[in-house]
Amino acid sequence: MEKEEADESIGSVNTYLHNLQLNPNSDKAKSTHKSHAPTLQSFEFSSLVKRKWPPSLVSLCIGVVGRHLEDIIDDLAEIASTFPSDIKMALVTIARRRKLLNDDIIIALADSSWEILDISGSDVSDFGLCHVVKISKNLRAVDISRCSRLTPTGVSKLLQYSHSLQILRWGYTLFPRNHFLLFRLFEILRYCNCTCSIVFVNFKCS
Repeated sequence: MEKEEADESIGSVNTYLHNLQLNPNSDKAKSTHKSHAPTLQSFEFSSLVKRKWPPSLVSLCIGVVGRHLEDIIDDLAEIASTFPSDIKMALVTIARRRKLLNDDIIIALADSSWEILDISGSDVSDFGLCHVVKISKNLRAVDISRCSRLTPTGVSKLLQYSHSLQILRWGYTLFPRNHFLLFRLFEILRYCNCTCSIVFVNFKCS
């Protein structure tokens, strides 16, 4: 009697397993597996798509100041006096990209801890550059390309004060045809103690 009950139990289990269609070669099983069992990769991808981090408070503040930069130029020195050096550099970048960077802004934001300075394509003149290099004495890389208001006088001051300078990118600048200034510039480059690499880009003389 017990043997017959055991046989019936085994038979019912086999029938149940057969109905589940656990055979991996079954097409229906494959389709069921694909439709109801998402892979780990698809789960991770969907999670990344749905996840959207809000911008940080610092980014929001920099964005607001950057959008209204032209309205606060007169008070920028006072406003930015307590800003960290990286925030000041970010504002310089915003001003440069918005074509607002000039002597007033670069002087207001100059920081003694700067090691990299990019004023390319700006309206910064010799006056603004000299002010910065006297404050930022640890500059290692400087880009002054496309600065039409800079002259060899400003460049010579840069080389004179920046003893840690390693790279100077300079070009796309149209100097007036003044042989004395050009001669002075190349003499400075020849005899100065600066050991930096100077990259001339499309240097022209009218």
